[in-house]
Amino acid sequence: MHKNSKTSYKVALGGVVSALCLTLMFLTGVFPILSMAIPIYAGALMIIVATEVSTSWAFAAFFAVSLLSLFLTPDKEASTLFIMFFGYYPIISPKLDKIKLPLLRTLCKFGVFNAAMIIWYKLITLIMGVYDFFGDFSFLGKYAVVGVMVFINLVFILYDYTIQMIRDVYLKWFRPTYFGKKKPKKSA
Repeated sequence: MHKNSKTSYKVALGGVVSALCLTLMFLTGVFPILSMAIPIYAGALMIIVATEVSTSWAFAAFFAVSLLSLFLTPDKEASTLFIMFFGYYPIISPKLDKIKLPLLRTLCKFGVFNAAMIIWYKLITLIMGVYDFFGDFSFLGKYAVVGVMVFINLVFILYDYTIQMIRDVYLKWFRPTYFGKKKPKKSA
């Protein structure tokens, strides 16, 4: 394949995936009940760019979607969730999965997630003045923060497993079936 056509392919794929991500993010205004789920779906699309082109191109698409979603997405909490965690985690997840020691791999994954969620919460409370995240856990009293952290970490376990399954389905079924490709290209 000629160098210009390879670059065209990368730009086109990145553009299409970015447009799909932005469309999903825009739908948070149409379906506000999905404001926590849509950033997860949009982030999962980054698997395509990371697999078909490279990690660096996936990050470029992530940054483009992040910037545009700040201006175009009606639900700023959803766009900040995408930016702070769900947009880039599917890109870095394969790198984290390559850590040989299971305990270190698990600690790194939870460290990335918890740091992102704490920073996200601080930003939301600082910028948007939203303070009532723990209302549903008020029955726990002073342990509401701990209860929320335990709950979201349990949800993260399910999310991490789901992202791995989506990647496996893409690599083992979707790619061979629709593109005739067997092995992903090496990340750059």
